[in-house]
Amino acid sequence: MSRLRKAIGISDVAIAKHCRKAGVPIPERGYWNKLHAGKKVAQTALPLRDLATVNIIEMSGSLPPDLKARIKGEPAIESEPEAVDVLKERFRKRLGKVVLTRDLTRADPAIAHLLKRDETIRQKMASSSFYWEKPLFDSNYERRRLRILNSIFLAFARVGGGTAYIRDRAAREISISGPAGVSITLESPKKRQGRNRQTNDAEARDKLELRAEGGRHHPDLVSSWTDDDAGKLEDRLTEIVIGLAVLSERESRRWQAEMAAWERQREAEKAEAQRKAKEKAEREERERIAAEERKRRDELLTEAMNWKSAELIREYVQARRASPAPQPPGFEQWEQWALEEADQMDPLLNRKCSSDADSR
Repeated sequence: MSRLRKAIGISDVAIAKHCRKAGVPIPERGYWNKLHAGKKVAQTALPLRDLATVNIIEMSGSLPPDLKARIKGEPAIESEPEAVDVLKERFRKRLGKVVLTRDLTRADPAIAHLLKRDETIRQKMASSSFYWEKPLFDSNYERRRLRILNSIFLAFARVGGGTAYIRDRAAREISISGPAGVSITLESPKKRQGRNRQTNDAEARDKLELRAEGGRHHPDLVSSWTDDDAGKLEDRLTEIVIGLAVLSERESRRWQAEMAAWERQREAEKAEAQRKAKEKAEREERERIAAEERKRRDELLTEAMNWKSAELIREYVQARRASPAPQPPGFEQWEQWALEEADQMDPLLNRKCSSDADSR
């Protein structure tokens, strides 16, 4: 790592941090000295993959030419990925039990940002009675939503499954980016069915439903959890986190399969376009050769006809000269003109036609 940091332009501490984040073992101190000295060393195996394993890491810095030469293409993608059920059980063991955070003093950064904004609003309300904005998360309903979301966010962060992002002020547009990336909603089922419709049923209004957006692509998976007779969401947090991670893995594989199918289709379309272009080029070449042959035949026929016409003119002039009838005045001038026309017409005497024929 000391040599890499100099070559890449990134600190060895940063390299070690990235390795720890991805679960990549770092050689123990003195490993390379022992190896170069011919001593026996133990290479730590990579940990088994599960649903929250980081597959791609991006670092700053740049690779020098000698290191670039050692990298052949992109990292290999496993042709036969492990079964999702196997990854699920590994993830379950590493995750453990997900418990509800009773208060929000230990809040995920995304939740802490919402709470900080509410506190800022309270201070402004205290200093001005005309301040229009109100805190959004003071009610028991909203605090419960935040506690559930916070517990899920912290669980994913603890196993390296992803980072939570809340994209709106009311915490309705929620996503988790990373190995177990997924978009979710957490609100009353009544609000989801009709966001602009109010209900007087307090029990129905206080119920919560957590729904994963990608669930419509996987009807065989559980992708939504609702407060019901089986229990509240708080009692099913472990099940929810595992379910979201499984859905994320399946969605990732679906997306990869679609991208692979799209790439195959693109390659097939490219090959078909190349085939058609080749056929067109070959057809145009055949047509060009045929056109040249027709042109040569036409030229040959024209030359033969011109030669025949020149011979006919000469024979006619000779016959006129040999005729016993008296020649009209100016016959000599006409005879000279006629023979010159015959010579101009004769391809055997015409230099241009002869040179063209010789070139062919």
